[in-house]
Amino acid sequence: MRFTVCFLLSFISSSSYGFNFPSPTIKIKEGLKEVVDSQKTTTLELKMDIGANNGRRQLGGRLNVNGLILELSSAMADYDHPLMPGVDGPQPQLSGGARTLDVVQDGWFIDMTGKRCVQTLNGCWEMVWREKALAGSLVCGFDVPVEYKRNQATLPSCRMYMSFPLWTMEGLLLAQKNKEKVVSRANAFLAEKKLEIEKMQTSTNPLISAMHYRNAAHAKDMASRQNVKHFDIVPSSFDETIPLQDDLLLTTRGLVFSKDGSFKRGKHLLLGSVHASQKRYSNNYDE
Repeated sequence: MRFTVCFLLSFISSSSYGFNFPSPTIKIKEGLKEVVDSQKTTTLELKMDIGANNGRRQLGGRLNVNGLILELSSAMADYDHPLMPGVDGPQPQLSGGARTLDVVQDGWFIDMTGKRCVQTLNGCWEMVWREKALAGSLVCGFDVPVEYKRNQATLPSCRMYMSFPLWTMEGLLLAQKNKEKVVSRANAFLAEKKLEIEKMQTSTNPLISAMHYRNAAHAKDMASRQNVKHFDIVPSSFDETIPLQDDLLLTTRGLVFSKDGSFKRGKHLLLGSVHASQKRYSNNYDE
């Protein structure tokens, strides 16, 4: 996964695809609270990759937590739970409110001692979405009471959050169309750069070589100006989404991060990535 916590939050707050932390005059997406209130009980199975950072292997190793099964309901979370980035953040009006989350099955990982379960307590979730934004976010929050380690990868005792982009069908189609255009332009500039480098390397005239070098540098600069990374959050296909309602899609890829103190200040710590799949309800989750 290539997007980071800071990138995701800044993307969501400032772009046409995002949700939180804009000026106080920004309003919540029309109908969001009704959408949250009508959300049917949804069961998700999650796989966390702690230690993953932008999709690259880290020197400290990885801790893969499998089999975490959550049940999300529309009931208000009227119990002690972690502070949430929306309802407890600088723009609480953009949140549909903290809702009830039940951990049906703890996640687990394997270390030298065998299978170990990971406790995630006091869970809740919220949807955050600003007016006129193509995408919002579903955020789950937990308290992790103890530290878990595998080799040098660590899931600390912390307030842990998982954030997944949300889309309407129309919003995702438009975002995919914009992404396709931007990626196509970037690839065209990269192809131009490659061609200019080849011409530079085959030229025997120093002045001509310098011209091709300048052209290659310009093409590289134009490719970077397309800001392709801005669209990493956009799923390439509907196979990378989960339908929550008739016109509400959850991206299967998300981020895991922790936060100390208030969401109104301070930094987030990226812990890794998470992948969600829809779990059909069963009384036996060990099958």
